[in-house]
Amino acid sequence: MNEKLFRAEYAKFVDQIRSQSINCDVIIQSVQSQTAGIYETLADKLPRIIQQIDSSSEEARALVNYFISAEDSQYDMSVVGMELEQARANLKGAAASIHDMRRVDLTLFNKIQEQVNQIETIHGSITSISMISDDIELLSYNSGFVASRAGVAGAAFTYIAAEIKKLSNRTKNLVNRMRASTDGLINSYRNFNEAIEKINVDTDSRLNNIEASLGEIFQRYNEGLKNIATLLDQNLTRSDLAKNKVFPIMTSLQDQDIVRQSLEQVTAINARFSKEVELAHQSMAVETIPMEQKAKFAEEATAKVMLLTQLADPMVQKIIQNLESSIKKLIDYLNDFHSEIRDIEGDRIELVDFFSNAQSDLKGKSSIDLIFDESSKVMMDLINFISNSIHEKRQASNLGNDLIRHMDTTENCFEEMQDIVKAFSLIKVASKMEIAREKELSRNITTSSEMFEELTNKMEGLILQLRRQLVAANQSIHESLRTLNENLQLQEENVNNVSENISTSNANLQNMRENLNDAVRSVGRESELLFELIEDSLDGAKKLRSQVSSSQQLSINYKQINDLSEKFRGIGESQFRGLFNKMVAFERFDDIKQTVNKFTVYSDKRVASEALSMEIEEGSSAGELTLF
Repeated sequence: MNEKLFRAEYAKFVDQIRSQSINCDVIIQSVQSQTAGIYETLADKLPRIIQQIDSSSEEARALVNYFISAEDSQYDMSVVGMELEQARANLKGAAASIHDMRRVDLTLFNKIQEQVNQIETIHGSITSISMISDDIELLSYNSGFVASRAGVAGAAFTYIAAEIKKLSNRTKNLVNRMRASTDGLINSYRNFNEAIEKINVDTDSRLNNIEASLGEIFQRYNEGLKNIATLLDQNLTRSDLAKNKVFPIMTSLQDQDIVRQSLEQVTAINARFSKEVELAHQSMAVETIPMEQKAKFAEEATAKVMLLTQLADPMVQKIIQNLESSIKKLIDYLNDFHSEIRDIEGDRIELVDFFSNAQSDLKGKSSIDLIFDESSKVMMDLINFISNSIHEKRQASNLGNDLIRHMDTTENCFEEMQDIVKAFSLIKVASKMEIAREKELSRNITTSSEMFEELTNKMEGLILQLRRQLVAANQSIHESLRTLNENLQLQEENVNNVSENISTSNANLQNMRENLNDAVRSVGRESELLFELIEDSLDGAKKLRSQVSSSQQLSINYKQINDLSEKFRGIGESQFRGLFNKMVAFERFDDIKQTVNKFTVYSDKRVASEALSMEIEEGSSAGELTLF
């Protein structure tokens, strides 16, 4: 083979190596570009995923804790708790007020009881009046008999005796009415007292247990809402813990970065063997260089190409292996993270459904609705009971009106009795005048007149005494009943105020229930955005798989470059015997060894040593390699 043909074959070889090198560079650049783009995309999304989890958790905790005071809550008490505390204060205030008024009621009834006891004493004294009336009636019979025997002289006295008898009969009738009136008064008081006492006893019994009733309310709220808070907090805690699965994903992304940097060293190998063949090719055009020297340059260039491709190929294989492994880990991590978040979201949906949506086994209510409704019912039952008790006391107070009516009737009877006493007094005067005029009347008439005077004086004195007692009792009873009525009015106003406050609290709790439902439903409401970020990351990781097949093409190209090099060496051997049959060995080229030493920072020293069948010493810029 002549020099011209040799040069033509080498030029052809150079063109082929250029083409293969360009193909390798295109593949490497494509892999680097694709992995870099996906790396940057994933690196951008992963912090956003953590931020989204943190944001959702913080917002949800703040909303839930606003309504449900957890053990470690930043609030001393939730808004629900504060509203309940206000309702409890209102109910306890009403109960304390009613207890105080109950003591006032008791004092007033004791005072009325004293006056009723006085009325019972008056009732006994009325019997004395009746007995005096009977005695006067007997005197009237005796006087009439004696006067009839006196003839004309006793005619006037006969009339007087008849009038005394009429007044005596009138007194008896009035006494019977007074007895009936006082009996009615005593019975009215007894009925009044028993009715009020029964209401008070029932109210006392219920109010004495008000703390237990209120405790039941708080227990319902606290246990129910704490349970909601605990379960939601557990769900949120799981979300927080799921963040830990992001960090292995980020570490896995760093592996992709190392792969890209390793590919840069393969690019450097390509550049190096391309440089060697180009330098030899340039020497072919220099006329002053002997042909033997040119052939030597070509032989060394092809040997270096073969050595470098022998180094590049196992490096590419190792890079492909590591790329596949890291992509598999990345996808596994992402799938695991995605599955965990899906499980958390599934649990959250079930919790929200149970807490905030109607349940058939809860009579069409959610658990939050049930907690609020049952607790509201306890409060309203309590306030309705108090209101009904006050209403019953108001109805029972009508019996007090009967008491007053009987009292007024008794007092009217005493006023009428005073009229009778006045009539007796007139008759007494007339009797004295008649005795003084008729000297002929017997001593019996005089004695009867004196006895009549004594009895009427006694009756008048007794009636005046009873009248004073009755007036005092009547005034005292009126005053006590008026105070009772005013006390009852205050109780009604107090209960009405408490009822309004409790109704307001219930209305507030109703709004809070809706807000709480919204707050619970808001837990994880941004999860779709979170899933979108995770799924985008997963899609990006899967796209990296396509780069594995591209990387495998590099190995094919290096084999072809090695085959082309051997083919050309065979052509060279046919013309320059003994030159192209030199051993292709690493020891021949110190510059290649120095190049490899620089590469070992990112590549595997062992791979290079095994590929070149000798120990590779690391340069000053190298280091112990544990990257693959």
